[in-house]
Amino acid sequence: MNLRQLRTLVAIGEHGSFAAAGKVIGLSPSALSLQVKGLEEELGEVLFDRTLRPPVPTRVGRRLIGRAQAILQQIDELGGTSDEERITGHLTVGAVPTTLSGIVPKALGELRERHPDLAITVVNGSSSMLADQTYKRELDVAVITQPPQRLAGLVWREVAEEPFLVIAPADAEGATDRELLTRNPFIWFNRQTWAGQQIERHLNQKNMAVDARMEIDSLDAIRSMVSAGLGVSIIPDCIGAEPLPANVRVVPFGQPPSSRTIGLVHRQQNADELLVGTFHDALRGLAARLAEG
Repeated sequence: MNLRQLRTLVAIGEHGSFAAAGKVIGLSPSALSLQVKGLEEELGEVLFDRTLRPPVPTRVGRRLIGRAQAILQQIDELGGTSDEERITGHLTVGAVPTTLSGIVPKALGELRERHPDLAITVVNGSSSMLADQTYKRELDVAVITQPPQRLAGLVWREVAEEPFLVIAPADAEGATDRELLTRNPFIWFNRQTWAGQQIERHLNQKNMAVDARMEIDSLDAIRSMVSAGLGVSIIPDCIGAEPLPANVRVVPFGQPPSSRTIGLVHRQQNADELLVGTFHDALRGLAARLAEG
């Protein structure tokens, strides 16, 4: 938890709704809601009763808001050191390649612009490799696909969901996702990755047999192969990524569409909460703005 999250809670408590609080602190209601959801996930507690309109703080939420008000008052009395003034140091970030072509560079760019004294190092790799490096303290934080099971010693923080898309050449046979996938050569997204394993599970659950011709671990390469007419594929609709080529058809994978969740992992202990929390806020805020169009 960081000071920005405390101020968000206090703003909601003082102004009575997410919308009113968002206007005061400069966040859209959806971005503010994502920030609160992330805090609830971190604490393992429900802070607001969303069955009511506007959402009302729960007993735990009221208690936390009261504590946040007391903490912020003490900080103000000590001279008002803010998050914006304190973000310095070095952040070593791991990121899966699918996020490096989309949300991660944009979030890091915004972070560096707001905090020019913050040094950032970026490493890329698969989700499993980056999670292992984070556990071994080689990385401060990693942006990965949600693990298939809880990772011992690591904390998971959700950032956003990315629906899976079926992409196909313009002249591919078929109209629906099932027709496209079962009537044309198929290009796997590397099944050694957690996202690739998710895609394989969804295909099996939907009883779709594919004619696999290739298996590639680069989304850019898959996009190029499909654009060249070499087959169809299933890829995540990566937040912030460049549009697909004009000659590539896109249909949702499933109804409702299957999806993957991306988020952060960091160590349970010895994490620089201010740095990690600020990066998490930047990712979630950017994801919310991009989702709003």
